[in-house]
Amino acid sequence: MTHVSALLSLTLAASVVAGCSAAVDQAHSIQTKLGRIDAISEADVTTPTAERGAAISVTYDGAGSRRELTALIAAIDEVATDADYPSFRLSLEPVSSEGDVLVVDDTFAGSKDEAEVLANWLTVLDVVLGDITYTFEAGNESIDVNAEAAVAHDVSEASRLRYGHPETTWTFHNGDTTFIASGKVSSTDVMLFQDIQRSVSSDVLPAPAPSWRLERSDHHVLLDLDIAFPDAPVDPHQLTVQRYGDDVARLVATALSAVDVAGLPVRMQLRNPTETGSDVFGYWISDQRPVRGRDRLMRGWDLWLVALAHDQPAAT
Repeated sequence: MTHVSALLSLTLAASVVAGCSAAVDQAHSIQTKLGRIDAISEADVTTPTAERGAAISVTYDGAGSRRELTALIAAIDEVATDADYPSFRLSLEPVSSEGDVLVVDDTFAGSKDEAEVLANWLTVLDVVLGDITYTFEAGNESIDVNAEAAVAHDVSEASRLRYGHPETTWTFHNGDTTFIASGKVSSTDVMLFQDIQRSVSSDVLPAPAPSWRLERSDHHVLLDLDIAFPDAPVDPHQLTVQRYGDDVARLVATALSAVDVAGLPVRMQLRNPTETGSDVFGYWISDQRPVRGRDRLMRGWDLWLVALAHDQPAAT
């Protein structure tokens, strides 16, 4: 019985090795064939594992029109299909625009969405200054821009494109700040972003928020503020309304004035960065009552925010 078990183990091990070798050989063969396509300057094919799926990454030169890019994707898909390659993620990086990448799946070639997505990809490449990661799969579209200092320009340009569907998400990063807009980026989104950008991080505030996340969906505005207290880091137990309320009030009033332009319900988090993470000491939802017991330290910030928001002057 011992000899049989040992023989079975060796047979299984040999099968696994053979399977891995075949997968590697298949990936190498596909990579070689992709390298023969004129527009491809570099190709990398990754075999699937238990942790990740199969992936094809290509760097392409030329293919600057929708027609040319469609033909390139069709050629890549044909190579993968002929090799009976499993479902894969395809990443396309243009040589002329380092740092930008379009990511699709193996159902993209010839799909009903292909023409519109490729047209928008090429337009975004042309007008946006930041590094772009454009990811599309049926029912989910993400346009992520690492804009840095060009963030105001890129948000404004995105609004001029008037592109987006309910499943589209635009994300703009600038250091420790992030702006997210669902669907199309509107002119109102531009005003919302600009008002937050120039207000909550202002040095004139006694407790500004140099790090923030602003998200506008169809149903609400979400604003997370990481507050930089003058005596940071602040022990959560010492972060009381009595001690810090006046400083925080100026920041909150500024933020509420800025988000009012969206005309949507607001969710706001006030966070105190600590050495062990972020202490969410204040949480306010404009159309809901505070949740009893949310703050285990019972510091009273949530009710304080309700009162402060109620006292804000109405928008004109």
